[in-house]
Amino acid sequence: MNFSRLCGVAVTSAAAAFSTQASAVSIDVSFNIAALGGVFTTDTGDITTATTVTTGSPLVATAPGGANNIGVVAGQSVTVNPDPVGLTLGSVFSKSFTTALGTFVETLTVTQRTPGPTSLGIIAVGTIAQTVGVGFDPTPVYWSAAYTQNAGPSSQINGSFNNSTTPPPGLPEPSSLALMGLAAAGLGAMARRRRS
Repeated sequence: MNFSRLCGVAVTSAAAAFSTQASAVSIDVSFNIAALGGVFTTDTGDITTATTVTTGSPLVATAPGGANNIGVVAGQSVTVNPDPVGLTLGSVFSKSFTTALGTFVETLTVTQRTPGPTSLGIIAVGTIAQTVGVGFDPTPVYWSAAYTQNAGPSSQINGSFNNSTTPPPGLPEPSSLALMGLAAAGLGAMARRRRS
């Protein structure tokens, strides 16, 4: 494939991606989640070395933020599957909840794990999709979890969670990553062409 044809394919692909996004009704939501059960347990007894943690069910939505086009309300029940949730990189889990506008399921993969002396932070990235109801397209979603165990191993674990279609600071959106990939491919093709 010659260089001009490769560039044409890249531009056409990027335009198609952006035109699809512009015409789609993306989910736009941000809310915190509280564990009403309040008792988290890990497979090791120490949050800093744990590979799984129970969620402290039942989970409910709290403090829906400014972005909320799917009707999440405080007290909304949230189900996590499986429970206990994996805390290692690459662990996959799902969350589901039902609002007045339909049922939504998130499929998430742990992409970042940040242990501290008595804490563990997790970021999981995935997609939120409407499985019952009509009107919303699958949208990237981000899950941030922070666990603390201030008195050390075998003591009480506290957790706080945020669910949002806006990426946490420092984490690029998937569309930005796709554009960077297209740019890298174009630069690589240019370098190969110059060498030929």
